[in-house]
Amino acid sequence: MSEAAEALVDLTAAVMDRVAAGVAVMTLVDAAGVRRGMTISSLTPVSADPPSVLMCVGGKASSRPAMVEGQTFCANILAADQVGHSVGFAWGEADPFDVFEWSSAVDGTPVLAGTVAHLLCEIERVVEHHETAVVLAKPIGGVVHKDEALVYWTKRYFVDLVPAPSGEAGVW
Repeated sequence: MSEAAEALVDLTAAVMDRVAAGVAVMTLVDAAGVRRGMTISSLTPVSADPPSVLMCVGGKASSRPAMVEGQTFCANILAADQVGHSVGFAWGEADPFDVFEWSSAVDGTPVLAGTVAHLLCEIERVVEHHETAVVLAKPIGGVVHKDEALVYWTKRYFVDLVPAPSGEAGVW
């Protein structure tokens, strides 16, 4: 890679580090019946009507082979007190399903306990982009449990968010 290309990679990473993101853990049961999960910060709304979301999954992720049309997954939106969940599903040495409390949705998809919210989704399309799978999915259920979400910004977790002084509220 050229020096200019490396500089652009570094610049892009530095800029994207300044985009605050909610933290979610994607959980599923793959075709072989294996529970899988991974921390994601790329959960993004695509459309409100009909509702759709996307997430990005790197090619080296162990969950990547399960990203196929028709697969269901749960986007578990982590609460402010669930930093351990984020770290455990990203880099934990133990099976996080043995460490953290969870239950099964009607179809068997793992749903983590204590989250801010969860959204059950069905994969509609997977687009390969470089070494990343861009996963487009339609929500099929979910629950909002509470507020106080975990946020990741500048390579750190934040838990005490303060509303802007104007009191303005955005509408999605």
